[in-house]
Amino acid sequence: EVDFEELIEEISTDLKETIKTKKAIVKFSGDRIAKINRFQFRQVLYNLITNALKFSKSDVNPVLTITGKIDSGKSFKSEKDTTFPILLSADKKYYQLTFTDNGIGFDPQYSTKIFDVFQRLHGKEEYAGTGIGLAIVKKIIDNHNGFIAASGKLNEGATFIIYIPL
Repeated sequence: EVDFEELIEEISTDLKETIKTKKAIVKFSGDRIAKINRFQFRQVLYNLITNALKFSKSDVNPVLTITGKIDSGKSFKSEKDTTFPILLSADKKYYQLTFTDNGIGFDPQYSTKIFDVFQRLHGKEEYAGTGIGLAIVKKIIDNHNGFIAASGKLNEGATFIIYIPL
């Protein structure tokens, strides 16, 4: 069992200089505990948080909101989110983790391509990175038999939703 709030606090401590420099806010709410591989999910959280900080707007303080929720597939299917309407089993319980930021966002046409290895939406001169962070995130989610989806709008931020079966 892993406490997401503790894990996010640990990562925020690791990134305290960047968070302080950018005057960022990283906040978590909701269900905190899930049975997952702590080491792997630390990498997931680290990659998503550093991406939110990296792809923030220069004139706006970054705000990353992370929420956790445990419920049945049936409940998640009935919400507005129809990202995985067929893949979620109505009789199974899932841990849903949602990351929402107010950064630069991305064109919605790239919502699946961003998980490909070395897929970069910006040049190296604009934003540092290797182009493997989100591919690693997807691989870890796959390793947990889960699903991840991304949505975004240019200059309006991005949202990542993860479902992990319990």
